Amino acid sequence: MQKFGAIGLFFAAAVLSGSAYAADAVSEAPPEAVFTEPAFTWTGFYAGVNAGYGFAGDDKVGLRTFGRYLGDVDKLENSGFFGGGQIGYNYQMNNFVLGLEADFQGGDVNDDFTTRFLGSDVHASSKINWFGTLRPRLGYAWDRTMIYGTGGLAYGNVKYKVDVDGVNYIDESKTRAGWVAGAGVEHAFTDHLTAKLEYQYINLGSRKIGDDILTTEATSDFHTVRIGLNYKF
Repeated sequence: MQKFGAIGLFFAAAVLSGSAYAADAVSEAPPEAVFTEPAFTWTGFYAGVNAGYGFAGDDKVGLRTFGRYLGDVDKLENSGFFGGGQIGYNYQMNNFVLGLEADFQGGDVNDDFTTRFLGSDVHASSKINWFGTLRPRLGYAWDRTMIYGTGGLAYGNVKYKVDVDGVNYIDESKTRAGWVAGAGVEHAFTDHLTAKLEYQYINLGSRKIGDDILTTEATSDFHTVRIGLNYKF
């Protein structure tokens, strides 16, 4: 009887020990992982459209004939609307975003004047038919909002005309190269759709146009403010 009693006590102890171990195993199991969506990143290719207004050009018109400078006549302050598109790529490192963007716009950024100069009626006009830029961007991002600076190459087609007493002396349309600098802010409303507000100053350089009879030096520059929408791939 003592033998069977000892066996029974051993069996009971084993059962209780196994139950306690099982309970510990259940209570010590690691919690289930909680799924969280990844943070937004600006890294990737994008493409979009833009529209804006160009203003406050400062193109002084001075006439020279047969090598003799006649003086400053007036100035052209080009302004008007434009629209186009852009493509680019961003790479984000922590909060900093480095990118490269190219854009192209068509528009009607123009000005003209008619004035009396040295006894003659002078009419001059300037029109930027289209322009584009290629430039790096350096930004700082707070999650879905980024501010950035940008600058680089600018180019555009400029048409220039000067008439004196109804006779056309200068009529030129050429593509010019220059530089651009600006800044902007961009916000991602979804993982794929972003919108931006951007300022740019564009200078297409100075050049002499005309012939030996009549020449002028033109400096085509203007400021732009634009809004844009991008789709991030």
